[in-house]
Amino acid sequence: MTMKNDLTCGVVRDLLPSYVEGLTAPETNEAVERHLSDCADCERLRTELASRDVPGAPEEVKEVDYLKKVRRRGRRRVMIAVAVTVLILALGIAAKLFLIGSPAIWDNWENPNWMAYTNVPNQLDIRFYSEFLDTAYCNWNVTNENGIVRVSARKVLPSVFHDTSDHWEHILLNGVREVWVSNQLVWQGGVMISPQIDRVYQAKTPYVGNAPAVGRVVSAAGFNLWGDYTMELQTSAQPYRLTLRYSSSFTPEGMESGTKDIFQDMAATLVAIGNLDEIECAFQGDNDQSWSYVLTVEELNQALPQIVSAYNERFLNQKDCPLYASVKDYGDSCADLDQLYEAMWWAIELGAYAPQVQS
Repeated sequence: MTMKNDLTCGVVRDLLPSYVEGLTAPETNEAVERHLSDCADCERLRTELASRDVPGAPEEVKEVDYLKKVRRRGRRRVMIAVAVTVLILALGIAAKLFLIGSPAIWDNWENPNWMAYTNVPNQLDIRFYSEFLDTAYCNWNVTNENGIVRVSARKVLPSVFHDTSDHWEHILLNGVREVWVSNQLVWQGGVMISPQIDRVYQAKTPYVGNAPAVGRVVSAAGFNLWGDYTMELQTSAQPYRLTLRYSSSFTPEGMESGTKDIFQDMAATLVAIGNLDEIECAFQGDNDQSWSYVLTVEELNQALPQIVSAYNERFLNQKDCPLYASVKDYGDSCADLDQLYEAMWWAIELGAYAPQVQS
């Protein structure tokens, strides 16, 4: 059914707003369009309505434009807030990396990045340095509490504020019992402490049956210098023995240059493991011929007078190494252990102690 083209101009003008907005039915649209095709006045009105040039339309357009402006301003504020947040975070990260840093921990006993000197009487001079261009130190602090001096600093990235140049600390030793750098003991009772012996001393354990603790002592002593090894413990009956069985091949002649070093480590290990009686370093030589270095508490106790005497005579200007009845007594202080460690090396060097090879 179709509508006749009998709509008056008044009816069409009433329908046009709905027609323009697409709210009229298809049959009505057809009737309105037939009228518009014959009526120029109504067609002009439809065109004006379509362009929103009718009463109320300008206000609606203004409202839409205002909302768009509000949205644009809101987006700008959000972008500015994000940019400010990113800038603040970047400044915070830069301050952390270049100004604040983190506590410096000199825990590399093979290369501690510091050196201590006692060239000036009653004074300990410590030089700190950085081997890497990406590390600098700042905020140096030296405290003395009951004769225990601690030196600390913070590690940062190099910048115009802090560079990688050397830093010196000069510590007067009047009334000082110990000097620590971070968590390392560097001086005790007149004796310079090597980082390796400090590490061994801190790893001490009273029982050879505690395999993880024994492993920490062995690792601290640096036995891996001669290659990979397996660790064997004999704890079923005394004498309690620790055996390090090396997979690398060495002959006694090939190990001669390292004999002093390995016996130093063996002596320190006997001290650091409370009830250890013997230590063996076993090697595989030519033609699968096995051989070992063995050091026992009994043997070391007998040799102590010669070992200590040779060391003290060699270093008359240094503090004497004490002579105790048992090598185990050197575990009472890090200074004593360090002196025994050095005395062991010099006793072999000077011929006061001759290590034996066991086949």
